[in-house]
This record gives sequence, C-alpha cells and structure tokens, in this order.
Amino acid sequence: MTAISKISPCLWFKTEAEEAANFYASVFPDSSVDKVTRASIDTPGTKTGAVLFVEFTLCGQSFQALNGGEDKPFTEAISLSVLCKDQAEVDRYWAALTAGGGAEIACGWLSDRYGLRWQVVPEPMLQYLRSDDAEAAGRAMRAMMDMVKLDVAKLAAAYEGRGAA
Repeated sequence: MTAISKISPCLWFKTEAEEAANFYASVFPDSSVDKVTRASIDTPGTKTGAVLFVEFTLCGQSFQALNGGEDKPFTEAISLSVLCKDQAEVDRYWAALTAGGGAEIACGWLSDRYGLRWQVVPEPMLQYLRSDDAEAAGRAMRAMMDMVKLDVAKLAAAYEGRGAA
C-alpha cells in the first residue's frame, strides 16, 4: 500500500468513488486501489457500512476519492494531464478514458464517464510550446487548436512548417 502523499488530489463523487478508483487504476500502469474506508456512522453522504473514502495511486501519484452523496460535477476548471510518449499512447489513453460514456472536447481535452476532465498530451507538444522559435511554436499551437484528439504527426508537420497551420 502506498502512503498518502503530503498533498493528494481528492475527487468528489456522489456514490461512485470505488468504481472510479478501480477504473482509473485499470487504465494507468503502476496504479492501484490502496485502501477502501467504509463509513462507521451515517453521514450526509453515506450510510453506515457504505464506501466513504478510497485511497488510490495512479502512476505513483496518490489520489483520494470521496463519496459525498451530493452531485458535485467536475468542471474544466481542473483537469488531470497525461503526458504521452507517442501517438499509440495518446490513442490508448484517449480510447480508455472516453469509453463508457466519456466525451471528446477539444485541443486534447476529454471528459471521462464520471465527468472528470483530462488532457491527453504527447510529449512533443510540450517541446513545441516551450520552443524558443515562437513562429514554429505558434504553428503547432494553431494546429492543436483545430484538433480534438492530438495528432503527433500533424503537430510535428505544423511545427516544422510542412503543413497548413
């Protein structure tokens, strides 16, 4: 079991905390559901014996999931960013996170079946955006703005000035 980090994101779910933690742990390598805590008394969000709190780890980062009982939808004001080494990894995470009711948004963003927002970003895109070549970075940024799921080859072509952007 992984120890709780000094700072861990805590995700609020109505009643799906354990289900969501198991789903996320199945999507990412080196991930696990570490501890499921059941309510010892009735609370505003849960009844005695129901799952109250879940501690889980995604790629070495600790997270918490809480069953709060009320519907508190996630918004785009916070998202989890997944850095991908190549197009195959982008495609794999994109498919997994949009499966079962997720939705594509824009510019590499999606919403999973629980409404949590994710950014699925290929490593080269960060390199392009950090480039000292502002013109090339601008071409890559313009290309990204026209995409839903990011396409590594098209981003590279735009950055290098080989495509329309």
